[in-house]
Amino acid sequence: MSNWQDAEQHADRALDLFERGRWSEAERELRKALDIDPDKGDWHFNLGLTLERCGRDAEALSSFEQASRLLPEATGPQLAAGSACLRLARFKDAIECLESVLAEDQACETAWAMLIDARTSIDDHDGAETTFYMAQDALPDSSAIVLVAMCESLLIRELWDRAAWCAREAMKLDQNVPGGRIRLASALIAKGEGQQASQLLLLELRQDPGNVQALLLHADLLVDSGKNQEAMMKLHRILELEPANVQAHVRAGAIAMEDRRWEESFIAWGLVRRLDPSHPTASLYLAKTLLAMDRNEAARPLLQERLDRMDEGESRESKLEMATLLLQAHEPAMAVPLLNELAKDRNDTVQLRLLAVALFASDQRDEGAAISRRVLRLQPDCIASMHNLALAAFSSNRYKLAWGWVQKGLKIDPRDEELRRLRSRLIWKSIKSFYGKLIGFRLN
Repeated sequence: MSNWQDAEQHADRALDLFERGRWSEAERELRKALDIDPDKGDWHFNLGLTLERCGRDAEALSSFEQASRLLPEATGPQLAAGSACLRLARFKDAIECLESVLAEDQACETAWAMLIDARTSIDDHDGAETTFYMAQDALPDSSAIVLVAMCESLLIRELWDRAAWCAREAMKLDQNVPGGRIRLASALIAKGEGQQASQLLLLELRQDPGNVQALLLHADLLVDSGKNQEAMMKLHRILELEPANVQAHVRAGAIAMEDRRWEESFIAWGLVRRLDPSHPTASLYLAKTLLAMDRNEAARPLLQERLDRMDEGESRESKLEMATLLLQAHEPAMAVPLLNELAKDRNDTVQLRLLAVALFASDQRDEGAAISRRVLRLQPDCIASMHNLALAAFSSNRYKLAWGWVQKGLKIDPRDEELRRLRSRLIWKSIKSFYGKLIGFRLN
């Protein structure tokens, strides 16, 4: 048998094996065929499709590009290359491939939809919208998949009503259009219409029980309804399907923290850090968990890691939270710069009281006393500040001044335990001083 006949037989066997889902064997047969005749563009294309099924997108892209070179007038390989580039997050390359397809075939709705996806992925939402309107003009009829692609851009921009309209229009054209129910549910959740969203998600999960995106959204809805245990069941289902799904671990960690199940929280956030070392909040939540477990030493390097990542754009709330956690971890000196920054342009008594605590705890007594006096000018009945000033005076052996602050605070709240305890220490100090003087007088 001649070589070309052998090659054809290998290619035919590969096609049969592909249709039976035996992709590794199909790949071997196609490579044998291409070893004999490497200039067959359709065999390169089929090899790309086979590698795509195996999840080997980079290798598949190489085969699609080779097929495109050998079949310059065919749009299939270019379209497949654009799809592979999208999965590989090579969005600019995807745009180039898809524009080449549309230059040959303006009626290819799949290319229009993927081009909108590619522009959305690089945050070119104006370009995505322009592409959408160009598709409306180029296609003979409205396209469900183009509408769904446009919906994603609108969701990212938080244009909920327009996103919901696009998803509904898509589902009028094709009730089972991929992603239609998911995107409509996302828009409805954002609009506060959780019940309708839940019905859509349940329908989606009946048809596709392993739909991870639907399971994540449904878990979020269950959490919002206070059904944490049911939400965890959804998340466990996701992790059975995808053990490395970071979003599922994030949600599991958040639920465990809310329910004060610290061991579970520790495991979940630890996995998030391992799977995604650059995750913006994993170190913070893991530190919170460790602090709740009284493992301050283990929490400190995580707080330092989070502190190192903070920049000028961080909100006041996140800075205040970080300062509070540092105080909880017995790191007052690290909290002082954050609290000083927060106190510069705002007379917030809560932040000022925390700053005073941090200053006193880091042995900056004069600075702490100055902040406590500042608080008292804003809030004259602040017992915590009076206690701080009394304690500072006591520590520097200025007992008369300490007694004055104690008395002033107890007039406001005679039951304050901290002040009463400090009053007892002052009384005991006075008794010791009196007897010390008496003994000294008798010896003389």
